[in-house]
Amino acid sequence: MINIKVRLFAALKELTGKNLLDFTVKEGSSVKDIISIMETSYPDVKNILQVSKYAVNQEYADAEKKLSEGDEITVIMPVSGGVFTSGSINDANFNIKIIAERIDCNEVLDFVSDPSAGSVLLFNGTVRDNEDGKPVEYLYYEAYEEMAVKEIKKLINEAFNKYNILKVCIVHRTGKMEIGEISISIGVSSPHREDSYLASKFLIDAIKETVPIWKKEIFEEGGKWKRI
Repeated sequence: MINIKVRLFAALKELTGKNLLDFTVKEGSSVKDIISIMETSYPDVKNILQVSKYAVNQEYADAEKKLSEGDEITVIMPVSGGVFTSGSINDANFNIKIIAERIDCNEVLDFVSDPSAGSVLLFNGTVRDNEDGKPVEYLYYEAYEEMAVKEIKKLINEAFNKYNILKVCIVHRTGKMEIGEISISIGVSSPHREDSYLASKFLIDAIKETVPIWKKEIFEEGGKWKRI
């Protein structure tokens, strides 16, 4: 027998009332076997589990992956997309932060500024007051921080391989955010403006698709996790 842990976030944590589950299963069990046990034990989350992705020890894995003693599975609720592979980049050329306090855009700009840059681009994602016309009171973000940082670094690697850029800084906020506050700030510098435009768009689009950070929209009558 082997011992396996499962970490839960966002809606799954709310529905089960737990953020960590412990299972003892037979040797040779797979991720799929654990998910089957969860569906039986927590029927309210079955629909979410069926459309989720899974990570084993902070790396995306398919459902057939065999598990070993002490492995940790994380259920990544609808975050569609895949994992990028690419070469390494110089640590001095990128910065990643996931923070609970307000984002300081000047720090983002300061980091990406470079004497070789002909373009320094700052993108701020802000909290709007409606979702498809429905009034939003505030937003709440939750992140699997350790894995989120690793996945963002992979995306930054991909951006450096795709575009001629110099530096990248990405800061994502978690917790409660009021209308008008900044939820994510992305700074990109490049010798020419087109590359910073394209890299910034690539990064924000990919982060929303692949990185384990979840958004809950709070309305007058209650809240809803995005994509659930």
